[in-house]
Amino acid sequence: MNGPILFARQPIFDTELNTYAYQLLYRDNEGTGPDPEFDGVAATTQVLVNAFSNLCETGQNKFLPAYINFNAEWLFDGLLPSVPLETLILEVERDEDITDSVLEQLTELSDAGYRLSVSADSDARLHPLATIITIDIQKYSAEDLKTYCHQFKALGNKVILADKVETYNEFQLCRTAGCDLFLGYFFARPQLVKGKKLARNELVMLQLIGEVHNPDASPESIESLIQKDPQLVTALLRLVNSAAFKGNRSIASIAEAIVVLGLIELRKWVLILSLTRNEQVPDELIHSLLLKGRMCQILAEGDDEIDPSTAFMSGILSGIDALFSIPQKELMEQLPIEFEIKRAVAGARNALGLLLHDVLAYNRGEWEAVSDEYTQQQLSLAYTEAHSWSNEALKGLS
Repeated sequence: MNGPILFARQPIFDTELNTYAYQLLYRDNEGTGPDPEFDGVAATTQVLVNAFSNLCETGQNKFLPAYINFNAEWLFDGLLPSVPLETLILEVERDEDITDSVLEQLTELSDAGYRLSVSADSDARLHPLATIITIDIQKYSAEDLKTYCHQFKALGNKVILADKVETYNEFQLCRTAGCDLFLGYFFARPQLVKGKKLARNELVMLQLIGEVHNPDASPESIESLIQKDPQLVTALLRLVNSAAFKGNRSIASIAEAIVVLGLIELRKWVLILSLTRNEQVPDELIHSLLLKGRMCQILAEGDDEIDPSTAFMSGILSGIDALFSIPQKELMEQLPIEFEIKRAVAGARNALGLLLHDVLAYNRGEWEAVSDEYTQQQLSLAYTEAHSWSNEALKGLS
């Protein structure tokens, strides 16, 4: 394989919305995923496991298991990655033809301590070997889901993973039914509450997000808003006095911080600090928004039509409705930001909108939906750099 590898990750949550593992999605430039013809796949998988199964928690990098779909033919070609058993969960493909020889190999893996994940509707001979049973919840009613959970847990110490969980209502339903793990995009979607009013600190946050991107904003207008939130003042002063920004003197006021950072950097960091203030949402959501914002910015740096700062803002705002549990359209109406950004977030096909569309599709692993505007190498490198930057940003703010 000569071309770049496309990859993304999706968090798998437990019942308390703690990240349990990461599903790693990948393919080569020919569209090949986990297949023996995918040259160097063992080494590639090992790189992915090492690079993309870490979580920044309380300022420290914490490594979590990588959940990888694999072809049973790997078993006969020696292509399983040489990583510690605890870092890997192997998902047997749902439509895999389970011959006696494949079953024998999988039994040996299970006996050796590998954690296997199999689908609820796969060959029944696999179920006793599996640590995790995956249920596509879109296929079953709530009652059937409850029955399946009871049935599989009766086999022994089985963990039930609910797949394709798209809303918080579905998450709650699956948790009540007895599921233990949850995979899907529900965490990045708002928990809409009818008649919900923004709390005071949320209003300040929204005003600040709008003001820092207001072309007519002044250091004084930004300072007056920041000072309404004492915790934000403390966080910003800690940031500018950190090793990344500190000069020969300590910064003791917001006015000085604005001078040190400059308006462009201030816009970015105030936005990031504002996002991290909401303790009611999973850290994965914050990481996801930072990654998308940074990825948009990196790609825009090579595009004369798009301002990188505007691109960063668009990536962040693409999922901000999940932070406030308010419809995106309603939030956009309250934010005094550029019309171009509002159009892009709403799905317009302007230059910024196309960039945002490609970044969102890439992060979902929907690579066939990505346009030809950027090369696979550009996308792959941008994702990798944005992933590392997001981890470091969260680490520095913890």
